Amino acid sequence: MDDAVKGGVGGAVLGGLLLGPFGAILGANFGANLGADKRRAKQEEAALLKRGITRELLDAVTNCAESLRDAEEALATAKESYALALEEASALDREAIELYERASEAVAAGADDNARRFLTARKKTLGSLEDAKDRARSALERVNRVQGSVETLATQAKRLEGILRDQMAAAAETNAAEAARKFASDGDAYDAASGSATELEDPLERRFRELEGK
Repeated sequence: MDDAVKGGVGGAVLGGLLLGPFGAILGANFGANLGADKRRAKQEEAALLKRGITRELLDAVTNCAESLRDAEEALATAKESYALALEEASALDREAIELYERASEAVAAGADDNARRFLTARKKTLGSLEDAKDRARSALERVNRVQGSVETLATQAKRLEGILRDQMAAAAETNAAEAARKFASDGDAYDAASGSATELEDPLERRFRELEGK
């Protein structure tokens, strides 16, 4: 597989697909080269067709792989955002608990002013905590939406993978049959040529017979 293709794979779904027919096609980097040079493009187009892959099928595979890569990258970003929001909410929750405990200690010590200060800070922290929870909920919803997109694209990719396998298998069968017919034809031609050669009389033997007949 092409190193550039492997290096660009960040998602598990696309990474798994590139181990099969997707990798055999995209790893050959046909899509990047077709059209760059007319002669080379025709050669690569012919090579693709010989493997049972039309230009339209290649475009579909390439577009699906690119979309899946982008979606998996977006999913990773969404999950990271969600994790950060959870961490922020957890830190604010711990801070609110700590401020409440300090306010309680201040009340027990008769330091009412300190208690009020801690409670005021706690109220502000609780507001920030609610904001963080809202961000976490939004981030989780985003994760679920992007996950749905990844699953949809993965289903499409699996369908294309099945088509690729069928097309490549059919082409391989056809190529093998053609090779077998050509080999048989070449063998028949060789046998015919060999038979003709043995039928030709050796000039030296003919001369000996002529001398013996005298």
